[in-house]
Amino acid sequence: MAAIKLDHTFFSQDAQAGGFFPATHINPGFDIDAFISGNGQNLLVEGIRGTGKTHILKMIASRCIETYPENRILPVYISLAEVSEWAETSDWSEKNIQIFRIQLYASMVSKTISTIETNKDKIRYKKDVPIGKIDKLKSMFGIKADHDLDYTLNDIKNLNEALLRRLTYNPEQILEIKKVEEKEQVSAGLKVQPTQIKIDELSGFFEERDVKSIGKNLSYDYAAKFIIEFFKQLRELLCYKHVILLLDECSETSDEAQVEIFRLLKLIRGALTSNMEENYAYFCASVYPPYSTNYPSKIKGNTFNFDPGHDASVEYLQLDELSDEYETFFRELTRKRLELVFGRSVSEPINEIFENEGAFVLATYAANGIPRRYLEILNQGYSSLCQRSSSETNIEKISQKDIESAIQVLVASQILSRNKLTSIDFKIIDDISQRVSKRNKKTETENKEKAKPLPANVYFTINYSQFEQFNNLLLQGCVHDKGRTRLKKYYKDEGSQGPLFMLDLSLALHNGAIDKRRAIEIYRSDLKKNAKSGYLYCQDFNLDYLT
Repeated sequence: MAAIKLDHTFFSQDAQAGGFFPATHINPGFDIDAFISGNGQNLLVEGIRGTGKTHILKMIASRCIETYPENRILPVYISLAEVSEWAETSDWSEKNIQIFRIQLYASMVSKTISTIETNKDKIRYKKDVPIGKIDKLKSMFGIKADHDLDYTLNDIKNLNEALLRRLTYNPEQILEIKKVEEKEQVSAGLKVQPTQIKIDELSGFFEERDVKSIGKNLSYDYAAKFIIEFFKQLRELLCYKHVILLLDECSETSDEAQVEIFRLLKLIRGALTSNMEENYAYFCASVYPPYSTNYPSKIKGNTFNFDPGHDASVEYLQLDELSDEYETFFRELTRKRLELVFGRSVSEPINEIFENEGAFVLATYAANGIPRRYLEILNQGYSSLCQRSSSETNIEKISQKDIESAIQVLVASQILSRNKLTSIDFKIIDDISQRVSKRNKKTETENKEKAKPLPANVYFTINYSQFEQFNNLLLQGCVHDKGRTRLKKYYKDEGSQGPLFMLDLSLALHNGAIDKRRAIEIYRSDLKKNAKSGYLYCQDFNLDYLT
């Protein structure tokens, strides 16, 4: 039989690389419209890879533009991965925070004005603003020409983009200057100083005087205050309610760069208008969980603290597999994706592409609440279907066997990636999988003689002192921190009082930690029994070899 035809767009799951489809948005737990229509707020969108952080930020930007005539909220989206890309070849973001500042804030200015220019039909403002009212904004960027607001904004954008071009094409030359200086220091018997590129050394590469001026303003410690003043002046000219700065992939930058990012966010938090009840700028930033994000702290030697929950609200994105809306979320995601590629209404998405409901259920729980992983499982499952299908006219759909095969491929090639995990990470996973498997096999045997069988278990606790050893495994999605959404009620006297973790459901299936024949029943029933019991059947692990 022939495989059902699915366009590759259905499986696109990287919102940063062409996989952003607003029409397929599903509410992940907080209402985006409520977030952008009321009073402003500062928010951190937190989650591991693939949970939809970029999608959420781009949805906020999209909705802000759609509703701008009513709400007058100006979104500015910045990908920190894009900012860091300019410094990739010479590792500038690590060696010189001044360069990172220039890249970050010049990009911010340029993106802000580009957003205004691209959406002039919605962002209607008075182009005949008196020249005198623009003077403060012009003086910030060293512009003397008596142009109107449109021309002034264009001048500012061109200057910042010229600055970025200088950094793009000249970093190696500037680093070469420092290498020569270091050699001279060694020859003179002097102690070699750490590489620090002073802004004056950049001036030789910035031909225009105005570009030099901007570069100096954006390179120093007060650069964050400079950019806040830019948003303030822009608000007075365009009369918007406030700017919402959407900073994506913050945790992907260096530790030093993250400190600069959170310095800016701290200042935005205090950027009050004369109203004292409203800011003229707010932020929404995507971050990894705390174990993979460098939040500044005076205890760590920083000059200020940034505390999630205090300096910003935190929305933890990963869906809880025990949520009542869990399967509904993935059913709706499937339906909206199918409507996108089919160009028609779809009432029963499961019947459209799956052989039976079991195939759908297996895919949803194996995704462990991660939308990107769900789409990748379907992609691999569809590939399996196409490989075994024939040219006959009858239509064949994705089966449970296809999904099982997809999970095996996904775990081996992505979740257990040798580029992301260390040898000790693999040792931990092997050990935990074996312990969980041994316990579950014992339970399955004992259940044959019990009227009320015990549930299979994938939950475990560890000692707090061993938490850091799990950082890679948590970020990679091999294990999951259920302390964010669940609490353990029962502890044994000799057991660990540490955090509640869960072995990833795909990994549990792949490594034989649960009975594959009962996988769907375990996902739908046994997990809930564990939770309702207060995790009475949770295992307490003391991984002594980690210490």
